[in-house]
Amino acid sequence: MNSSEWYTNSDSYLTLPKAKKLLEINKMLTQSLKLEEVLKNLITAASELVTVTDTFMIYLYEEQTGKLKLAEAIGVDIGPLKRIEFLPGESITGKVFIEKKAKLFKSEQEIDFYMSNMSERNYQYYFDGVRRQKIKSAFCVPIIYQDSCLGVLVVDNFNQDGIFSKADLEVIQIIADQSAIALEHSRVYHNLVQKNEMLSKTISTHKKFYQLIIDGEGIGRILSLLENLINSKVTHHETNIYSEDSNYYPIVRGHEILGVLELERPFEQFPEFEQLIIEHACSAIALELTKDSALLEQEFHFRHEIFNQLLQGLTNNDLKRILHYLQWNDVSDLQCIIIEGSKSPLWDKNKLTDKQWFVLSFENMLKSICRNGFIVTNAFQLIVVLPNVKKDQLKQIINEIVAVTGKDKQILIGIGRKTTIQEISISYNEAIQSINYAKMTKKSNVVEYAKLGTERLFHEIDPQRIEIFIQDKLGKLLKTDLLLVETLLCFINKNIHEFLTPNPGMKISTFGS
Repeated sequence: MNSSEWYTNSDSYLTLPKAKKLLEINKMLTQSLKLEEVLKNLITAASELVTVTDTFMIYLYEEQTGKLKLAEAIGVDIGPLKRIEFLPGESITGKVFIEKKAKLFKSEQEIDFYMSNMSERNYQYYFDGVRRQKIKSAFCVPIIYQDSCLGVLVVDNFNQDGIFSKADLEVIQIIADQSAIALEHSRVYHNLVQKNEMLSKTISTHKKFYQLIIDGEGIGRILSLLENLINSKVTHHETNIYSEDSNYYPIVRGHEILGVLELERPFEQFPEFEQLIIEHACSAIALELTKDSALLEQEFHFRHEIFNQLLQGLTNNDLKRILHYLQWNDVSDLQCIIIEGSKSPLWDKNKLTDKQWFVLSFENMLKSICRNGFIVTNAFQLIVVLPNVKKDQLKQIINEIVAVTGKDKQILIGIGRKTTIQEISISYNEAIQSINYAKMTKKSNVVEYAKLGTERLFHEIDPQRIEIFIQDKLGKLLKTDLLLVETLLCFINKNIHEFLTPNPGMKISTFGS
């Protein structure tokens, strides 16, 4: 195709006045960093240099929506055109955006072909915007910066076919190239302004949350402020178990999850600034939980001191103070229970809340069964002191302990006998012996000292004394004749008392008869 078919030879080169005008436009485009001013300057410059066209339109790509929208125009009804949303590849604008190449449209037939995939909605807005005119020719240029297409510059003519000259096309291309740089600078400036504003708002929000912590307002007020700032309902849950593809957002401290916030919609659906607000709220709640955790740890330490005083014995005055603290008014007997992990500790010492959640869950369970139960932590053991507990309550408590710890965490439970408050050390030591017996025999995870038979007597003997007794009585046998040792073991395994029990008809002789 001869190039003379789409431009006139009389104006085939860029003239000196137009070149000077382009330099002026370049300065004008770089004078402002505000996007609105840059676009107005761009449209003004294009209309001054290309006088044979009827309309200029600039479509810019929005990353948030993934669509091309009209940013500025001249010679059209801008209202309807502002409602157009072109997908990449849709109509002339979308196809030039995808191909990143300038395109000259020389006839109505070619224009109709390129516009054929325009959606009905967009076409109605477009047709109204160009005042229901038919395009005769058009030139469409991508606005490209560093191989990235920022948008499209569209020049339309409604009067003649193929009226654009070579100089017109060169001017439009140069303006588009200059505009790309100006638009990128404007975009960077706009982003910096937005980030600066967001940073200022973030700092202000940060101060609001932490002021609540300083004032001791608690998690409830933090949640209330968060709901007001994002205009959405938020619920706090004390758990570290949640579904990642749901509306739950974790409250994190280091590598530990201290709880979760339940949002009305997934976190990703909130605007960026509201996401930052949620993150600040989580940080504030994590700090509040850390503060509460430190206070709770002090409470655990104080309980341990009280329990040690109970074990060591107290004067009447000290005992009255402790009874008042424990809210034990009329205590006739106490019973100790020790809970310990069979294969692993009851809680992870590296996790701030693991121990506290474990203890608090036990306290909540006890409150529903037995009033004023006293829970103490000792290393990785949980010690429970029960005042005036009944047999059916004790059974229920044991069942609930197993339920609270769960099937995954195998536990051992040692139960001492009921004693007076002055002899609580006896019940405690019996609970310890029951735990040790459970570890040694591995017959049952729950051992109640009162139900142990004569085996508890042997278990209470010092292991060193047992070793000395064996060496005194069986030492020579163990060293000389292994066959005799095997015979002795056979008697023991066969239950030797059966051989020593006399027959009913056998006469039993006694000393002195």
